[in-house]
Amino acid sequence: MSDSSISDRDAIAAALRQDWKEAIRINVALLKADKQNINVLNRLGFAYMQSGHLTAAKKTFLKVTKLDTYNQIAVKNLKKLSNVRQKDLLKTPKQQVSPMFFLEEPGKTKIVECVNAAPVAVLSTVSPGEEVILHARNHVVEIRNAQNAYLAALPDDLSFRLIKFFSGGNTYQALIKSVKKNSISVFIREMSRGKRFVTQPSFASTGIYMPFGGTEHAVTGQDQEETADAEE
Repeated sequence: MSDSSISDRDAIAAALRQDWKEAIRINVALLKADKQNINVLNRLGFAYMQSGHLTAAKKTFLKVTKLDTYNQIAVKNLKKLSNVRQKDLLKTPKQQVSPMFFLEEPGKTKIVECVNAAPVAVLSTVSPGEEVILHARNHVVEIRNAQNAYLAALPDDLSFRLIKFFSGGNTYQALIKSVKKNSISVFIREMSRGKRFVTQPSFASTGIYMPFGGTEHAVTGQDQEETADAEE
């Protein structure tokens, strides 16, 4: 890929794959065309940080704060850099994630807006494309990172449904879809079905799932899931 043909989309794709060396190369090339592009600088700083180049990451985020003093991404990552050690960052296992993972399949995938999110200090340690753990606890399915730190929880009704599927032998994989100051969404994919639920989809066919109070919650999707629950 020549420097003249690269774009922001290529940089984002590299980050989703967690190919930080390529992400650095692409963002450096993009900066040649616009040295004050804050989005590119933030992406570059994050790629440096994930690669263990902490000094370069700090310098890059400081450039952002000179252009935008209160830029939340840069400020957040500078705060994180003040506490992180290179050896701790590099020992964290990195999962290679294909952008194809996020393709939706009716009945097998769901984008979920989580509830009861952890404080911003915790959410700032994770990023889109990062694999997370679905941890069933009592009557709730919690979202935890690779270090088993609590990030958020699935809505009660979806937690109840998935716990039953877990008990029947279903398996799932979950990745962070987006993370903001006070919220996080995850993309859940059904990986296999147990014998008990071999003919039953894990999710309604609607792609976006929100708690009952959410404006995007589809009535038809809820009706489908309630029907499935009743059949059990």
